[in-house]
Amino acid sequence: MIPHPLVSMFPDRFAVLQRAILIFILAIMFVFAGQAYATVWYVHPDSALNAIQAGLDSCTAGDTVLVGAGIYYENIIWPYVQGISFISEHGPDTTIIDGNEDGTVIHMSLMQEDSTTTINGFTIQNGYDWYGGGIYSVGGKPLISNNIIRNNVCEWPSKDILTDGPPPQGGGIYTEWSSAVIVDNLIIENSAQNGGGIACFCDAANIATTIVNNTITSNTADNGGGIYMDCPFTMCVIRDNTISYNTAYNGGGIACYYVFQPLLTIRKNVITYNTADSAGGGIWCYVSSKPFIDSCTIAYNIGDGIYSGHFSAPIINFNNIVDNDGCGVRNGDSSVTVMAEHNWWGDATGPYHPTNPGGTGDTVSDYVDFDPWLTEPVGVEEHQSSISAQMVLQVYPNPFRTLTEISVGTGHSAERLEINIYDATGRLVSSYRPSPYVLRTTLVWDGKDDTGRRVPAGIYFVKLDTENSSITQKVLIVR
Repeated sequence: MIPHPLVSMFPDRFAVLQRAILIFILAIMFVFAGQAYATVWYVHPDSALNAIQAGLDSCTAGDTVLVGAGIYYENIIWPYVQGISFISEHGPDTTIIDGNEDGTVIHMSLMQEDSTTTINGFTIQNGYDWYGGGIYSVGGKPLISNNIIRNNVCEWPSKDILTDGPPPQGGGIYTEWSSAVIVDNLIIENSAQNGGGIACFCDAANIATTIVNNTITSNTADNGGGIYMDCPFTMCVIRDNTISYNTAYNGGGIACYYVFQPLLTIRKNVITYNTADSAGGGIWCYVSSKPFIDSCTIAYNIGDGIYSGHFSAPIINFNNIVDNDGCGVRNGDSSVTVMAEHNWWGDATGPYHPTNPGGTGDTVSDYVDFDPWLTEPVGVEEHQSSISAQMVLQVYPNPFRTLTEISVGTGHSAERLEINIYDATGRLVSSYRPSPYVLRTTLVWDGKDDTGRRVPAGIYFVKLDTENSSITQKVLIVR
């Protein structure tokens, strides 16, 4: 065989080139072989692998832990392994991780470059710890999605010892130095000193926390009943969430503490029916906090819609700020002027202030620049559709055996109010007609139909209807 002219001219270089190509091909084969052999670990109460911790401890990088329906009483320590997909087989209604009030339910310390870890489809409940009763996440970029995170508590480890460290934070979720993405979760009935629902801490510029499209409701805290943010130099986004019925001393809905640079965006959220005993029923900004607050509905909060104090200067534009108890915007620091232009205050005459005596909208305090204001709500069509987002339908416990409470909040004064329960085939099982025009009500369902007979175990659907909108919640009966 006659060799190629290049081989004859440069035999050594050609051999080197051949070896380089071979090494490249082997590397590619190795990568794809690693992907092909990623393992799915199936956890189920009735299988040999019946503990979630054991499934996670079996993982190498890129593996999946698939969890079957059941209640798992565990306090999980996440392995230091990159890219684990942790998902339920049938969703959060039937796959429950219960911390049994014995520590954080899921404790995660991740590699900072890890961007593929996921937690999807669980009810995470009854955690009890100093930080992150439900989920504690340090480092990495975990995706926390489609979960129900409820009834988790953060408290001092003992009331009998002196505690000089940071206060208990993040009843539902606590993130620290983490670019977590928290999306499509129901975060309900959690408590902590800071951040009953979620608390985020970081002072690094290369971290970015994202909180999107969650329902955050009925959480309690001293500061930040729904969300507490202490991220001085971190790019954070709070967007498209429903934040309602949360309670705190400061910041019933959201508390911004030392958000020093204008890197926190609070946009297109429905922030309603929250309560602050001191200041900031909807949003509380303190210690030089400068968030952008844009295109939100901030309404029916007790203790002001937005409070700004101690050198804070939030930028508040294009929001619907209406029917808040106290001021729509209150500035407690005379050394700073809060920019709150181009907002809808509930009436075309603008907000009430002595400099605008004809204004019949929400009141604003001194040192608030509210002129010009909008003469109609931000995006009339979008504002009207937000009524359904303000509605709250909670069923707890879920699953249940004998009794469950159905709590509803209509978000508006509804003339027609119906609660109907259907089985999986769509057959009407039971119906209730609460008094019209109530904003909140609770009833107990005993798992019986309208004839008084107990319905069989299975999946049912609770539907809340008003004349303008409806909302549905799935509930599971176990016998």
